[in-house]
Amino acid sequence: MKTILVAAGTSDNKRNFAVNYIQDYLSQKGIDVNVYGKSIYEVETVDPDVDAVVVIGQPKFTTEVPVIDGTPFITKFGMEGCCDKVIEALT
Repeated sequence: MKTILVAAGTSDNKRNFAVNYIQDYLSQKGIDVNVYGKSIYEVETVDPDVDAVVVIGQPKFTTEVPVIDGTPFITKFGMEGCCDKVIEALT
């Protein structure tokens, strides 16, 4: 199982929307994932078990795992493309 962190500087509702959307999208593609969200302001380091990070906002952390721009979850345009980038990062 892969683990994805959604680090968002937006409201809890937008962060939860992104978490649920990514979880559903990847599950429908047959990818077994655990997606969870945190405030981008609380993330100082990324847990070693995280396989990819979707950021909505400006991260103040660095990591070796792939980081995907989650701006489409604010605009609601291009969310599928963002999820496809997550899939690419996991493979």
